[in-house]
Amino acid sequence: PRELHEAAAVDGAGAVRRFFTVTVPAVRSTMVLVAALSSVAAFKVFSEVYLMAGPSGGPAGEDTTLVMLIQRTGTGLSGRVGYASAISLVVFVITVILMLLVLRADRKEDA
Repeated sequence: PRELHEAAAVDGAGAVRRFFTVTVPAVRSTMVLVAALSSVAAFKVFSEVYLMAGPSGGPAGEDTTLVMLIQRTGTGLSGRVGYASAISLVVFVITVILMLLVLRADRKEDA
């Protein structure tokens, strides 16, 4: 909003101050949405890493993602289904928290 930037400049605000008091509040909900959706998308990464690094997750398992860890823990010879379920539950809770933050930011913008 050009008018808000001009008003802040007239009031003596510098460029950094205008950025944090005018621009950031204007795009705050969008930033929260993008951050939350990017985080959720990062939790879902499986096929790309699996195809490139293989089922072991690359050398010494360095490329293992959470989804690969869940898959590897819950299947195979170890078959620790309970542990894999616990990891899945933690990922689910983190995802729900991120989505609640998005809803909260959206509600504040509407008010």
